[in-house]
Amino acid sequence: MSYGQMKEMPHILKPALLLLTLLQIIFMASPGLRGFGWFVCLTSILEFIVAIAVVAAFFVHISIIDHSYYNLGELGYSAVFAVCSVLNTVYYFCNIFYHFNFWFLLATAVSVFLVLAYGLQALVCFNNRNISSSGGGGSNQATAAPPPSFPAGVNPA
Repeated sequence: MSYGQMKEMPHILKPALLLLTLLQIIFMASPGLRGFGWFVCLTSILEFIVAIAVVAAFFVHISIIDHSYYNLGELGYSAVFAVCSVLNTVYYFCNIFYHFNFWFLLATAVSVFLVLAYGLQALVCFNNRNISSSGGGGSNQATAAPPPSFPAGVNPA
């Protein structure tokens, strides 16, 4: 992959996810309140590390990105991080009402954008996966061979 391919749809989300995760870490650490925040801290840091690794792998052009199973791996981490971002959003939303803080409001907005971005990336990866259907060797009606021709009046059954 190169910079030119980074402008296409599934790959343009990677720098956006990196920036949104960095903003979430900043807004998460600003209030100084803790509780169930260890989960939010853990998922935010893991998301940031994975986002850095993925963006660096695309710019360095590591050969694993060209592998056919990379799309399935990207689908997996996008789905897991989408679920974790939903839990983070619930945590931030509850803390807005428990003790209002402007940083929690910003963190909630960023977390909602992360849910949407990871969900969109998972959806695009799900639609782009190359898994052949079972039975028939991966052929379907659109790519099937034409039926054999029989002489007129002959019933093949």
